Amino acid sequence: MLLHINGPFGGGKTTTAELLVERVPDSRLLDPEEIGFMLRHLLPDHPGDFQDLPPWRALFATVAAQVHAFTGQTLIVPMSVLRREYAEEILDGLRVEEIEVRRVLLRPDRAVLEARVAAHDVAPDHPEANEGARAFRRSRIDPFYRADREWLGAWADLAVDNTDLGPAQVVDRVLQRFPELTRNRT
Repeated sequence: MLLHINGPFGGGKTTTAELLVERVPDSRLLDPEEIGFMLRHLLPDHPGDFQDLPPWRALFATVAAQVHAFTGQTLIVPMSVLRREYAEEILDGLRVEEIEVRRVLLRPDRAVLEARVAAHDVAPDHPEANEGARAFRRSRIDPFYRADREWLGAWADLAVDNTDLGPAQVVDRVLQRFPELTRNRT
């Protein structure tokens, strides 16, 4: 099984995913950004968002399938995917690989998200890297809320308003909605 945690940049996906890995037996974190970083290195002549690269979308599904087949583990995947056609392409690839997918959407209030982004410290002692990360995340706020209005909310199996919830509370909601994640699989 693959649990995809979608939501805005800075919205709590990775923190939620890390806590889920602690609570879901026989699971592991899979970060598709690592695939994107590899492609940026491999394809420097194709700058921009790596999600726009067809190989990234195909590799997301292929890597997930290969890791799942190799380990047999549930994969917890934090990744903002804001273009519906990309999300469908990835989902189709996972279906071809016969991987069950559960989709969670984190939806913090805009003001709370903006405050989180402004306070986020991704690279202590490197203010230029921090500001670059914050600028990128700010640039994705409007696209997230537009996608949420247009399709994300309906596409998710579970949408969680994490405005006033801590990560542990979000994890509790996810596990309540998907109890199969914690069942003994012996």
